[in-house]
Amino acid sequence: MKVSKAKAAENRASLVYAAAKVLKEKGFEGAGVVEISARAGLTQGAFYGQFATKAVLAAEACRQDLAIGVADWMDQRGRGDHDALAYVKHYLRRGHVEDLAGGCPMATYAGEIVRQEPAIAAAFADGASAMVELMEEALGKAMPSGAARSRALFLIAALAGTVAMTRALGRTDSKLAEEMLEAGLLEAQRLSSGLHQAEEQPMPG
Repeated sequence: MKVSKAKAAENRASLVYAAAKVLKEKGFEGAGVVEISARAGLTQGAFYGQFATKAVLAAEACRQDLAIGVADWMDQRGRGDHDALAYVKHYLRRGHVEDLAGGCPMATYAGEIVRQEPAIAAAFADGASAMVELMEEALGKAMPSGAARSRALFLIAALAGTVAMTRALGRTDSKLAEEMLEAGLLEAQRLSSGLHQAEEQPMPG
C-alpha cells in the first residue's frame, strides 16, 4: 500500500529523530536498522523506503542533531542569555553529561567520526563549524576578532572533550570524573570572556 507524501515525510522525520537517539546511545556500529526502525515505530520496509543505507540516515541524523544544538543556542540568544559564559555553564552542567541520548552529538560522535563515511564526517564538520562561529561571535563582544576565533576553536573542543571524558570516566572512577567536569567548567569559564574571571561556584545541575 502506497503511503501519501505527508505520511512518507512523517516516517522520514521519525526515522531521523530515532536514529539520532540510537546513534548516541549505541554508537555508529552498534546502532542497527532494526532498532532504529522499531524506535521510530516503523518496519524495516519503511526504513528502506526512505534511506538506501544506514550511513545515509546517519549522515542526515548527525546533521539535524547538530543543527538542533545550534538552534538551541540561537534560542538562548533570543531570550537575551546569549554570551559565551552562559553557554559554557549550560553545556557543562551535570544534566547534559548524564543525558547521553539527548545530549550534544559533538561530545558523543567526535571519537567515531574518523571511521565513518565522508557524508557523515561532512555533516559533523558543518555542525562543529556553526558552533565555533556562534562562540566566536559571542566572544567577539569582549576581545579582538583574531583572539576570539582562536579561543572559540579551543573552547568548543574543550567543552565537547570535557563532556566526553567525564562520561567515559564516570563508569569506573566517579571521583576523577567529577574533578574533570569541575575543572573543565572552571577553566572554560575563565576563557569564555575577555572581561572577567570565573569564580568558584557550585556545579550547575
